Amino acid sequence: MKGLRCCRHTAHPFYFPLLLSFLILLSGCRLQFGNKNKNKDDEEDIRVPVVVTPSGKGDISTYLRLNGILETDREVRIFPRTMGRIIELNVEEGDKVRSGHLLARLEDDEQQLALERARTAIKQEQASLDRAEKLFSQDMLAEDEFERTRLSLEDAELRLKQAELSLEYTRITAPFPGIIAERYVDYGDRVDASTPLFKLVDESAMHLDCWVSETDMSKLRLGQEALITSTALPDQEFGAVLQRISPVVDPTFGKVKVTFGISSGHSPLRPGQFVELQLTLETHHDVQLIPKRALVYEAGVPVVFVRQDSLALRKRVELGLQAGDVTEVVSGIDIGTDIIIEGQATLRDSSLIKSVAPTK
Repeated sequence: MKGLRCCRHTAHPFYFPLLLSFLILLSGCRLQFGNKNKNKDDEEDIRVPVVVTPSGKGDISTYLRLNGILETDREVRIFPRTMGRIIELNVEEGDKVRSGHLLARLEDDEQQLALERARTAIKQEQASLDRAEKLFSQDMLAEDEFERTRLSLEDAELRLKQAELSLEYTRITAPFPGIIAERYVDYGDRVDASTPLFKLVDESAMHLDCWVSETDMSKLRLGQEALITSTALPDQEFGAVLQRISPVVDPTFGKVKVTFGISSGHSPLRPGQFVELQLTLETHHDVQLIPKRALVYEAGVPVVFVRQDSLALRKRVELGLQAGDVTEVVSGIDIGTDIIIEGQATLRDSSLIKSVAPTK
């Protein structure tokens, strides 16, 4: 029986260094490839996410906002010019009246009698004068007697006018067109010259008195137009014009009284209504505008960060007018420059950035 033979192969000494070199090379390639990926990931990790928008161009205005109570230009309380009982009442609060409209009438029995007596006296005195003229023309009446007769007629005429005026005083009429704001009396009330009857206001022209600071006063000029709004009348605007600027500054508050005129016309505005007023102080046209939230202040100096490729560059800017959430940029960046409006708080000059969608 033949015995088994084992075959033994002895590796050549050259193979071991070759195999070791191959393994080292392979691990080095893997390490280099892994480092490249790691460096790329690390670079992505240090990029600051920001929101970018281009600077725009447009108009911007500054406004002065005031408020106050509307007042009518003409307002009067109506009193009787004689005493008596009210026998006729023709208007209620809220009624619109024309000039000369009969609002009320007082009892006038005595005035009617006085008028009749005056008319009768006129007839008598006229007849006496006619006879006197005839006698005087025939030299049958002395001149002084004739003169007394003539003066008696003139006196009777004056008494007639007085009686007519007294009767007219029993008629209470509107001195100008307007609306009855208040009625103080009722039918049958006895009144005299000290009793208020009605309050009449002219709604066709109203005004608004406001107070402005001394610093804003220099920006005001007569004729400036403004807009009036009221919470009671949403989505409606009404025009106003600056009519008066007081020459005196209130020493207590350091403010100046200004008056705006409002032509109400057929508008629903009413005297006594609280309103808000917006006056345009200054307007710049076709200027560079950016959102205020893009600004970062460094030691009080405004700066913005602009995008250049993947870098955020710090730019000092000179600001102009500011209104609402936008501001004018006078210098420092060009129109259309991509500015960072979110994420700039932690940036430094030349920081790496990546643009992301705005947060909602």
